[in-house]
Amino acid sequence: MCGHVEIGEQKDIKIITRDGGSYTAKNSGSGNPGTMLPVLTDALPDKVQQYRWGLLSVDDDRIHSKNKHARIESLFLVPLWKELVGRKHCVARIQAFFEYNKDQERTFKIERADGQPFYIAGIWDIWFDIKTGMLLPTFAMITMQPNAAMARIHDRMPAILERSDIKKWINGSYTGEQRVAWLRHNPCVAEKLKISIHK
Repeated sequence: MCGHVEIGEQKDIKIITRDGGSYTAKNSGSGNPGTMLPVLTDALPDKVQQYRWGLLSVDDDRIHSKNKHARIESLFLVPLWKELVGRKHCVARIQAFFEYNKDQERTFKIERADGQPFYIAGIWDIWFDIKTGMLLPTFAMITMQPNAAMARIHDRMPAILERSDIKKWINGSYTGEQRVAWLRHNPCVAEKLKISIHK
């Protein structure tokens, strides 16, 4: 699943810092696991913050890039994900993502057909870095079975939300089971994607 994204323009985003301050985000071309991306959480549903892409477990003693994705089928099975579902949901905003197809030996760029940003459902947590004593906000993107368009190039796709449905995913009055069930039954349809060969 996608390990490289295009963040796109962020002129309309005001990032809220941990101390309550704010700044207008700079435009950034791309992001990989470990990159700070604009994220909206259920803890602060009206404020965009920067979270590191890639969850870290309590036992981790160094920063790395595992747990960048959480499979929707395993959200209630994997201990790290299970303890976050229903408590810490988030949405990451990106402009596009890239997938490499081994059979075709090509990388594809996936965008919304209408040119708007993607909103990807995720789960988040705060990791304590024992080496520095710093608290690091982290998240993982949720992945699911591909729609017809994505199935031609990959066996997974991100859990893509419509902008109007963001509040459903981060609505704390819903249980984790209710939110995951809603996500499963409302996948992004093929017609909303624009897939092109990345040069």
